[in-house]
Amino acid sequence: MIQRAFAIPLFLILIAPALVHACTCSQAPPGKCPGLPADSAVFRGSVTAVENLGVAATAAPAGPNAANSASRITRYHFHVDERFSGDEEDELDVYSGAEDGDCGYRFEANGKYLVFTHRGNDGRLFATICSMTRPAGEARALLPQLRALRDGRSVAAVFGVLRRADPPFLKPPGQPDEPLKNLSVRLLSSEDRFETSTDADGVFTFYDVHAGDYTVTATLHAHAELAQRAFPGGPPHFTIPEGACYEYDLNVLPSGHLSGSVLGPDGKPVALASLELYRAGAYAESRPGLWGFQGARGVFDFDHVGPGDYILVLNRPNHLDPNSPYPRTFYPGVEDPSRAQAIHLRDGEERLHLNMRLKRAYPTRSLVVRLKWSGGRIPGYVTVTAHAEQGEKPIAEKLSDELYRLTLLESASYTISASQDLDRSPAAEKDARSCTLPDRLSAGPVTVAGSDKTTKEISLVFPEPACTDP
Repeated sequence: MIQRAFAIPLFLILIAPALVHACTCSQAPPGKCPGLPADSAVFRGSVTAVENLGVAATAAPAGPNAANSASRITRYHFHVDERFSGDEEDELDVYSGAEDGDCGYRFEANGKYLVFTHRGNDGRLFATICSMTRPAGEARALLPQLRALRDGRSVAAVFGVLRRADPPFLKPPGQPDEPLKNLSVRLLSSEDRFETSTDADGVFTFYDVHAGDYTVTATLHAHAELAQRAFPGGPPHFTIPEGACYEYDLNVLPSGHLSGSVLGPDGKPVALASLELYRAGAYAESRPGLWGFQGARGVFDFDHVGPGDYILVLNRPNHLDPNSPYPRTFYPGVEDPSRAQAIHLRDGEERLHLNMRLKRAYPTRSLVVRLKWSGGRIPGYVTVTAHAEQGEKPIAEKLSDELYRLTLLESASYTISASQDLDRSPAAEKDARSCTLPDRLSAGPVTVAGSDKTTKEISLVFPEPACTDP
């Protein structure tokens, strides 16, 4: 599910060419149709040249977070194939950040794009991932509405593409998302009902829609359902005002389902297991698959799985993890990937009760951590941590305010400590001490060998806090 307000969205970090280390785009709710910007360029065009300008001090684009700084930027030269707003030029340059996390859009040479730009203080045009810029092939629903805006015609209130898709990492090789044509799409609120059909490109449009809270349904082929691609559940509802022009793409995912249990060497479901699902032939140790999880319920589930053959793997990175102390294992319970058994699923089929039986576990043992406070306990939030010399950190299980339990790998050593963020409320400070307390107390560290089975309990002592008043 992709949702966009049809506008040039604000972004929280204006980057190009300002130097930053992270990018966060705002998610504005649907608003009134803003029209096309007059002081920047919106166009469909082809990249004819790419030039990395290196690091240079430049003037950042206008905006609430704009600043002058030095940053690497890239210049993209475009041939304009279709113009919606901006200068009457057939050739123009668009600039974008060239560093990771800087919100820059990475155009590819000879690629065709729909480009939304904003103009910097120095007059140059910049593009970011926080705008509606995209490959031209992904703009089949938006392009007709841009043409209508440019030409002064009516614009759809809600529009998008209905397309068949797969969950992340499960798309068959070389198979693009398929637009679904000639299918009925309905827009429903408590007071209104609108219905239309998708065209040959899978595009649907709704005009003259009143303000309100809406849901979308569709008449689909067998063994398919409207769903979010990366999140559970169906399409979320949305609210639009009068005069909106809202892009709302819909994904149709297969209805197949896989579920089962990972069983430990004792034959019982394990309490914690990380699994990944792959198309047969697509597994690689360095490549992630569709992630799944088994918790205390003892069951894993994979929804929206299409027909085909699949490989299921536990602990794909082969981590040494005391919380789930099992080596990398493939369904039905083998450690050699060449012996993995493919799981076959027909269209719309449910395969339940798939049991993966683990043959061995890394040896572990329990350690109790007892917390003590010099001068009496002070209110605050406690965190117990264990840093592993080898492998992953164990999770601290809280037994009481003073007791925690860790599971340690016998093959590793651990440095165990605790911290307490003190309650800085006036009432707590007054009850604890007649002065201002520090923000945090620390206890430990204590080093423990997982192989030392004689050490079943350790104590970590928090010091009596000193006043921070001058």
